[in-house]
Amino acid sequence: MSERPPRPRRWWLALLLNLIVPPTGYAYVGSWKAVWATFAAVVLGSVALNIWTLLRPPGIHAFGEQGLLVSAAVAAVLLGLHAAWMATRAPARTGASRAINYVTPWFLLLALNLVLKAFWPYPVYTASTESMLPTLSQEDLVLAEGARASCGEAHPKPGDVVVYRRDAVPYLARVVAGPGQTVSLHEGLLAIDGRTVARRALGSVPVAGLAVRATVVEETLPGGARYRTHDLGPDGPLDEIAPTTVPAGSWYLMGDSRDNSADSRSFGPVRNAEVCAVAIRIVTNKDPRRVGQKP
Repeated sequence: MSERPPRPRRWWLALLLNLIVPPTGYAYVGSWKAVWATFAAVVLGSVALNIWTLLRPPGIHAFGEQGLLVSAAVAAVLLGLHAAWMATRAPARTGASRAINYVTPWFLLLALNLVLKAFWPYPVYTASTESMLPTLSQEDLVLAEGARASCGEAHPKPGDVVVYRRDAVPYLARVVAGPGQTVSLHEGLLAIDGRTVARRALGSVPVAGLAVRATVVEETLPGGARYRTHDLGPDGPLDEIAPTTVPAGSWYLMGDSRDNSADSRSFGPVRNAEVCAVAIRIVTNKDPRRVGQKP
């Protein structure tokens, strides 16, 4: 049986491979140094960008989603063109080709990316609703302390904004009371252990889709934590809550937009096992002055 004749490296195939699943184009042309150099650059670059965001919000998110997509596309094109150029200079292939050898680096890169996403200690979360107004608007980003894969290991305190899970979906809310404390509401006034939380009205703002305006109220919890809420009045469906004592290992969570939030008033205190992280910095916000602040 005769051996297969040498086959030239096709430049267009190297281009497509690096465009779609880099660095498989480099593996195809036989440049394993380029494969591992790309591998290291992607991993170290991802870590560096995450550290930049942690230290100097908004970090990488200053470019916006569209900017990030364009940057990734430009990088893929450059890698593809480089692989195509290398293919024109690479020696012809001999012997049987094994596609698995080409795609293995991509699978390794994908697996490492998933591990980094799950265990990076300072992940970024998106506010998916308006329930945290005026602190966070929908699509605002927050940096949190607590890896995505480590729910149940966070150590919040009253006043903290936390990331918690319901049906495996992450949400943001504020801790207003911890284990052993009793929470109640009467005409929208929050009380902890029978004492009404200190409040101070700061004016009113319009509410999208509603004819009424929301009163901006600054609340101060017994421990001194201070934050702002939106209040549409004393007669909302969740403005009357009977006294509820928070059990051990649980937290009472509420949205800052008190009349537009599904929270512990609806489903009860949240077990610590479902609390995944504590928000520590605002990454993006409709008010640029709030970027970098604690929510």
